[in-house]
Amino acid sequence: MGTRIARALRLHCPQCGGPGILESWFKMRAACPSCGLLLDRGMRDFFIGAYLINLIVAEVLFAVLVGSVVWATWPATSWDALQYIAIAAIIVAPLTTYPFTKTTWLAFDLAFSPPSEKDWSRT
Repeated sequence: MGTRIARALRLHCPQCGGPGILESWFKMRAACPSCGLLLDRGMRDFFIGAYLINLIVAEVLFAVLVGSVVWATWPATSWDALQYIAIAAIIVAPLTTYPFTKTTWLAFDLAFSPPSEKDWSRT
């Protein structure tokens, strides 16, 4: 499972390690160009788990950022500046982590549900 997670965090196919599974930052290809694995595993709403991971990771990053700023600047914390930093962090964090959480979710799913015949592209 560690190898799959490492490949996913490099935005490569968790199954074969091949690059190029992203069409853009927000869109994955239908299948891996190297091995032909269907990246949505042929299931409707497959990436709902990735959205949950994205939310959790973004909120943890946000909490660490805010906590670090408050800790570093205490007792003279600029609450107005922190408010604007927090707004920016809440917007930027999920956008930044989005493709990583999708590929990581795929890696977890492959670890617990190995690919079957229906998970491969016919082309």
